[in-house]
Amino acid sequence: MTHQKVRADEKWGAVQMTAERIDMLYNIVKYSTYENKDTLLGILSKWKAGDFRTADEDHNALWRLQDGTIGKATGILSEEEEQEFIEKTFKNKKDEDENE
Repeated sequence: MTHQKVRADEKWGAVQMTAERIDMLYNIVKYSTYENKDTLLGILSKWKAGDFRTADEDHNALWRLQDGTIGKATGILSEEEEQEFIEKTFKNKKDEDENE
């Protein structure tokens, strides 16, 4: 989900970040026994509150937990860049889904 918020040299795959998706993930993690539960809840709590000021750091924390080697975030997209990413990435996906 962070791909729509962060600047990175490479981005593979994308899931649109929505309030509903954040809430769903928060509830899944809250009632889980995940090893990194506190870290995940900390990130998701900020996002639930609409705070994405550290989305690049959040992305990289998640990236490290997954042993990432490609796609480290190097900054945060402007609102205009984020909207362009959303339109380019998810508008095309929605159109494909509707045409199937």
